[in-house]
Amino acid sequence: MRNERVATLVTGALGGLGTAIVDRLLDDGGEVIVCDRRAEDLPAWLERFAPDKRPRIEFHPVDLTKESQVDDLRRVLVEERVHVDRLVNNAGIQGAADVWKMDSKTWERVLRVNLFGTFYMTRAFSQQMVERGFGRIVNFASVYAYHPGPGQSPYAAAKAGIIGYTHSTALDLAPHGVTVNVIAPGLIWHERLIRSAGSCPSMPRGSPERVRDTRCHRWFAQPDAGVPTRTIWLSTSSPISAAI
Repeated sequence: MRNERVATLVTGALGGLGTAIVDRLLDDGGEVIVCDRRAEDLPAWLERFAPDKRPRIEFHPVDLTKESQVDDLRRVLVEERVHVDRLVNNAGIQGAADVWKMDSKTWERVLRVNLFGTFYMTRAFSQQMVERGFGRIVNFASVYAYHPGPGQSPYAAAKAGIIGYTHSTALDLAPHGVTVNVIAPGLIWHERLIRSAGSCPSMPRGSPERVRDTRCHRWFAQPDAGVPTRTIWLSTSSPISAAI
């Protein structure tokens, strides 16, 4: 379509893994739409990127727990004539407590950010992909969906839900040229986690750059007809591919 901009959209972009993904996508060329609820962190975050990359980043503050904000984002991008043909659902939070102490507010918020956010974004942007006959959606789960740590029941439930949701939406969208895959990393060591868990030096540490440099999310996002769908990529101490 004339005068249309085509972009990749990344949620949770201002976090450690989101930053690494955005940087790699910018290396590949093209424009990246980034979403995060922490608009106040944007100026410092942009300084992480080379000056020639910054003009290809467009930021939108979005709280993924708010269905209306996701719908407003879709509307704004349509009005700006931006077509999202690749979506990376990366946003996520944790909330830990003993089973008998887990409060409903924490449980609900963890599920809303991780699982509902993935649902809201996929619903909002998959229709355009279907209409164009092409789309790539990459969801982020966690190895905690299979092997959760103590006190992580809402996080484990949400990430397991994302895997199930990926399987189902992949089947629904495959006839329309849209693939849906999921990456399940292990513990990703980033600045906020270091501040909160710095007293655990023996904890196994994966870096955002390591997940980025596997090129897995890039592979899933390629337009080549051979790209799989309904695939889980597990990243623990070493990468494991598991086609479903």
